[in-house]
Amino acid sequence: MKIFYEKYKSILMFIFLYWSICLIMYLIIGDIRYVLLSWNILLAILPLFFIGKVVVTNKRKQKKPIIWLLLWLFFFPNSVYMVTGFIHLANENFVWIIDRDQHSSYSDIVYSNDIFVWTKLLVISLGFLLAILVGFESLYLFEQIIRKKYSKIICFFVIFGVALLTSVGVYIGRFLRFNSWDVVFSPLELLKETLNLGMFGIEFIIIFTLFVLISYLLYKIFRKQ
Repeated sequence: MKIFYEKYKSILMFIFLYWSICLIMYLIIGDIRYVLLSWNILLAILPLFFIGKVVVTNKRKQKKPIIWLLLWLFFFPNSVYMVTGFIHLANENFVWIIDRDQHSSYSDIVYSNDIFVWTKLLVISLGFLLAILVGFESLYLFEQIIRKKYSKIICFFVIFGVALLTSVGVYIGRFLRFNSWDVVFSPLELLKETLNLGMFGIEFIIIFTLFVLISYLLYKIFRKQ
């Protein structure tokens, strides 16, 4: 834990700042979603901690860190799950159109001047950026571990497999309302619900897998710079 703190203390301080913002917004508005955002950020940073344990275990040449790898895989979907948090803005009015005259083809675009509506957008966006950057950092560390042992082709398919499983995890979390720990506590029910995906479930998993892969590629491009 000490090694993790020393390496990522700046990120941890930023997370505490984000929690403070969510707490303030919750106290002002009373919207429980800000509490959920804080919880999601906590879940999102766990993969970075778990993969860090894998790195330390490998350096010390201890036993194979299969438990830490499984924990990383189980919790990694939480890192990209927060992109679905934007659905909470569906009922907010950011803009609307007012007709100038019923006989005129012209209309005016009016933007909301409710500061709390825009604040919610920014808080959710900030949480998403924080979660996905931390998540992709853990995925990058995982990829480096794989690259040391296997070829680039195998590494690609492993990352693709992670992205695919992540998409399944996000679908299960958002639409089926299961959590990461349900893999252990409710495996049969989770498996039963997952097997009944339907066409929409398959389509969602495909496009979300592409989203994860493209986003991670973009992250790697910026990281190399």
